[in-house]
Amino acid sequence: GKSVGESRRGAVTGMAGSVSAAGVVIFALLLVGGVLEGKGALAGAVGLAAVLWLASALIFSTLNESPSTPDGSGRMGAVLLLLREDKRLARFVIARGFLVATALSPPYIVLIAGEGDGRIGDLGFLVIASAAAAFLSTYAWGKMADRSSRRVLILSGLLGAAAMVGAVLLSWAGLAASAWAMPGALFALMIAHHGVRQGRSIFIVDMAPEDKRASYAAAANTVIGGLLLVAGAAGGGLSVIGPEAALTGFAALALTGAAIAASLPEATDA
Repeated sequence: GKSVGESRRGAVTGMAGSVSAAGVVIFALLLVGGVLEGKGALAGAVGLAAVLWLASALIFSTLNESPSTPDGSGRMGAVLLLLREDKRLARFVIARGFLVATALSPPYIVLIAGEGDGRIGDLGFLVIASAAAAFLSTYAWGKMADRSSRRVLILSGLLGAAAMVGAVLLSWAGLAASAWAMPGALFALMIAHHGVRQGRSIFIVDMAPEDKRASYAAAANTVIGGLLLVAGAAGGGLSVIGPEAALTGFAALALTGAAIAASLPEATDA
C-alpha cells in the first residue's frame, strides 16, 4: 500500500507471482523427468526454499517507507470495534472467510490422486499443475484486480467451487488415477486460489483509508486466522468420511463466499 500506486498494485504483485512460478515449473519438470529422485530431492527443495525466504527478507529490509503509527489495532477489542464501525469491512471479512476454502482444499485433491504411494513423478505432475496455474493466472488476476478486485473475488470463488466439484465427480467416475484428472482439477483450483489471494489483498488495500490500512489489514487478518482454524477443523472432520466429502463442503463455502462478494461495493467506491 505504501510502495506501489493504487492502479499498479495488482500488476506488480501478479508479475512477481508469475515469475516465481516459472522457477517452480522447472523444479516440477525435473521431478517428472527423473532428474530429481527420492526424498533427498524433496529435502533439498525445502532447503532451497528456506534460503530464498531469507533472501527475500534481506531484500525487503532495504525498502524505505513512511512509518506507521501503532494504534493497537491488533487487539481483539479494537478489531471488533473496527468491524462494527465499517460494515463494508465486516462484509469483506465474511466473504474472505468463506473463500479460505480454496486454500484448504488442495491437499484433499492430492489425497484423491493417491500421491501417498511415493511416486515422485506423480507428485511432479501435481506440482506442475499448481505452478503452471500460478504462472498463467497471477498476473492476469492482478491486472483484473486493478480494475475490480470485487469481481476477482466473485469469479475465483465460483471457479474454485467448480474445480472442487469436478474433482469429486472425477473420483466418483473412477478417473482419479488417470494422469490428467486430478492434476487438471488442481490446476483449476489453484487458478482460483491465486485469484482469491490477489482479489482480497488488492481489495482491502484499496478500500482502507490511507491512514488506516494497517488497522484494516490487522482486523481482517486476525479474524481470517481464526476462521482458517475453524474451517480447517471442519474439513478434517468431513475427511473422516472421505476427501470427497471435505471437497464438497469446501465447494459450498466457496460458493457462499462468491455470493457474499457479489454484494460488496467496489473497493474504490466512496
